[in-house]
Amino acid sequence: MTNEANRRERIDENRAAFMLGLPKEKLLEICELSGLGHLEEGVTDVRMFFTYEEMYRLCRLLVGPTS
Repeated sequence: MTNEANRRERIDENRAAFMLGLPKEKLLEICELSGLGHLEEGVTDVRMFFTYEEMYRLCRLLVGPTS
């Protein structure tokens, strides 16, 4: 898999927080409680990444049940 394809299949914590309209700290707190997202070590840091399915589940979790 190329780097470009890999980038399109996952969303980093900064972009996820922006898309969900949350501060990054709040997003990471929700992820810790829900178990969604996964940590990946980079060269200089550790960051949280999400699949599109995890983003969908986060949205459903934040919005709550709808009719």
